[in-house]
Amino acid sequence: MLTLISVAVLLNISYFKNKTDRCTVINKNKTEIVPFIDEIFSGQFPIGYPNVMQYFGLFSREEIENNQGKLLMLDVDFGRKCSLYCPECFRRYNLVDRSFYQDLTYQELLRVIDEARKLGLQMVKICGAGEPTEGPLFLQFARDLTGRGIGLACFTKGHVLGDDGAVRKIYEAEGINTASQLCQELIKLKVSFMLSCRSFIPEVQDRLVGKVDGYTLKRNQALVNLVDAGFNKDIPTRLALSPNPIERVNYDEVYYIYTWARRRNMFVIPVFLMTSGRQINQKFIARNDISEQKKIDLAIRIYRFNIENGLQTLKQIEQEGVSAIVGMNPCNQIGCGLYVTANGNVVGCPGFIKVEGNVRQTSLKDIWLQSENFSTRAGVFNCKCPPKDGLTIPVDFYGRVIQELKKY
Repeated sequence: MLTLISVAVLLNISYFKNKTDRCTVINKNKTEIVPFIDEIFSGQFPIGYPNVMQYFGLFSREEIENNQGKLLMLDVDFGRKCSLYCPECFRRYNLVDRSFYQDLTYQELLRVIDEARKLGLQMVKICGAGEPTEGPLFLQFARDLTGRGIGLACFTKGHVLGDDGAVRKIYEAEGINTASQLCQELIKLKVSFMLSCRSFIPEVQDRLVGKVDGYTLKRNQALVNLVDAGFNKDIPTRLALSPNPIERVNYDEVYYIYTWARRRNMFVIPVFLMTSGRQINQKFIARNDISEQKKIDLAIRIYRFNIENGLQTLKQIEQEGVSAIVGMNPCNQIGCGLYVTANGNVVGCPGFIKVEGNVRQTSLKDIWLQSENFSTRAGVFNCKCPPKDGLTIPVDFYGRVIQELKKY
């Protein structure tokens, strides 16, 4: 059993542990609290190690080419309930929600899933208008998808998966009374988790979810529970840390989070600011976004780590192109997927605000065949990120990263 927490110094990545399994280390007058989790890969990663995560929806070039025109994945909302108040929530006040449609019922969502299966669906990703684990039907949804042979990847803030009281309140009818027990049940299913981890500094991280005191420790406990259950034991892994969105307040921690997680067989999803919800506000972006040079510098550091440790080669990155989500297989979900929002409106991906149709009014098949994703992007391996390119991703980002990598 893993101990709950120990503390790491952010800059030199050294660890301290005492008999109480907790200590305090001050770095720039801030305490960083990091769960004590053993490394799995301390040096070079094994030859052939897959730089992907199960069910996340990153498809290889071969998979994209062999399935051109198929709807391989769906992003979905799973309810809107969320007890946090993240100031940069990409789904709060989103333009795609401005319609008279009521939110889809559980059975309506399953109907959409079944329709998508006929179009080639392999994976579903919950992005979240809300926190999916706060919904009492979340476990049933995971079971229903597994029964259909569909993998589920779920973004979560982790405050439920690390809180026995919250789990008991939500899942007691399922006979589940602890967060650890819930994770042990979920590992049996075709489920992966992307756990939010924007900072290991409680005073920073708690503020980033709406000044919720104690959130960081619950999030850390969620990470321990997921690791104990075995989510980072598989290859490809079923566990990722999500330090996004990357802003000025957490930029200095992102590279550390990336390397710390990769060494522990966790995927990492570093994402620059979105262009939807609260993040579409230009004043918000101007106040919180990092500079273009810092984005390029971070990408170079991450790719250098990958190259130096055998996760990728320079030749591979040149052939595939730099990903909009740096360090991973190029993002291609808009070449083979759609996003079904809580009220049934369908958009190209979480960054888009153009509504392609509503599943209550038009079949998912017709929406897909008439969508911009199908008509202009189907079969494209590296789609980059049209919603953010030229806005929160610099115009010359992809080319400059390659040029700088070549210098090394």
